[in-house]
Amino acid sequence: MIPEKILKKPFCIITLCAAFVYGLVLPFCWGNDPTSEFGTLSLLCESGGRQIWFWIWGILSSGSIVLNTQYMYRKFESRNRFLDVLCILGFIGIICVALTLGHPIDSWNPKRILHWVATGFYIACTIAPIALFFIINIKKFRRFGIFTICSFLILATFLLLFGIMGKSAIMEMVPLAMFEILLFDVNFTPAGKPIAKQ
Repeated sequence: MIPEKILKKPFCIITLCAAFVYGLVLPFCWGNDPTSEFGTLSLLCESGGRQIWFWIWGILSSGSIVLNTQYMYRKFESRNRFLDVLCILGFIGIICVALTLGHPIDSWNPKRILHWVATGFYIACTIAPIALFFIINIKKFRRFGIFTICSFLILATFLLLFGIMGKSAIMEMVPLAMFEILLFDVNFTPAGKPIAKQ
């Protein structure tokens, strides 16, 4: 799906690390409280000429995850068109989230509904290509069982934070950072060494 010349180790590491740092810093900018229900990234960046910062976050975070997910597929010599399509849909999802910024939050108006639908779509299509890859190949490689468990624990963390704190930047930034760490471990540390099961 992505040309081989783009899926180079240094580029994948740089984009993933940049997304990780940016995603942890942005929620604290302009005196924002990332624990508040009004402190989500979309509300933080929807006005005052800040939308560009949300676009940068969305493209960088989703783009780096797609790049590193595709790098992971290549590393383990896996080809699955369905998972490739999910990766593309995840990136399209964050673009749709960004396009629906600036909606009134005092009612369930059409733009707000679209924003929530796009957000759910983005989350699902970001998690699925990673978790499904581990599940599909769980019998082929050692540690894929552990990676599968990690994927579901990250999803559980997202749901737990949402249940405890409601919508907030913490709910957005922590699970995303955890997925970025997981991808880094799988792609660039000995933990992700492609050892086949005997």
